[in-house]
Amino acid sequence: MGYSGKKISKEIEWLRISIETFNKEEKLAPRGCCECFLRCIAVLIVSGQVKATEIKREPQLKSFWNTKKRVKIKKNKVRKRHGIENHFLSRGFEVSCEPTLHQGRADLGVYKKGKANLLIEVSTTSLFKLWLNLKQKKHFTYLIVPNDDKLIEFIKE
Repeated sequence: MGYSGKKISKEIEWLRISIETFNKEEKLAPRGCCECFLRCIAVLIVSGQVKATEIKREPQLKSFWNTKKRVKIKKNKVRKRHGIENHFLSRGFEVSCEPTLHQGRADLGVYKKGKANLLIEVSTTSLFKLWLNLKQKKHFTYLIVPNDDKLIEFIKE
């Protein structure tokens, strides 16, 4: 099935300006380049295999994350990872640091029975890792947190 080149190009441009990568050339990726992976991710979006949304922080919010209620973890220590972990812990989710993905790790994994797994990358990521996980994993949300003002949410059902 063919997809509109204009739609794919539009998604590539959005991805290019929305997601920061730590490796501009994707040197560790087998037979690939940034533009190739941007196109592959864009095709997943345009074909409907992945839903992608940019969520902007409302000006009146100081943060996306509720950090007021602190959750104590093991031996009365409060653990805070990227300012996000406590947000999910206070809502009854299980949170793991650096869960293993295809070709790397996420910064956080967020889990709750009856809910899709949530994998979170803070700041930069690899386009190859993003594409590979969107292509191969099922029933999860991949949240990219490029900065304090926006989130990029990918949903794979």
